[in-house]
Amino acid sequence: MKLKPRDIFDLPAKMPPSRRERLAPVVYAGGMLAIGAALLIAKPRLGQVPQSRLSADLPTRPRWRRAMRKGRDGADTFAPSNVTDSIGRSLLIGGAALLITRVLDEVSGD
Repeated sequence: MKLKPRDIFDLPAKMPPSRRERLAPVVYAGGMLAIGAALLIAKPRLGQVPQSRLSADLPTRPRWRRAMRKGRDGADTFAPSNVTDSIGRSLLIGGAALLITRVLDEVSGD
């Protein structure tokens, strides 16, 4: 049966969700968990971040250069060494949250 645009207004207010719509978030969460775990385990070189200290730390006279180097070194402690680790961790957290939300939604019922 093919719906026409005018038939949309005749649909019941609350249609029961199909099995496919109910399982789609679980499958999506599983994919997020799998990709996140794979990124954390594999640690591909693609995501490797180069060292920030490309220039030699030679003594310099100007104070502003020394201040900039200290700022660079301070920011380096917060920078990730491998970007794919951060992406993998985010995918794991998001996938787990989606899975927990979907399971709790099913348990709670209508």
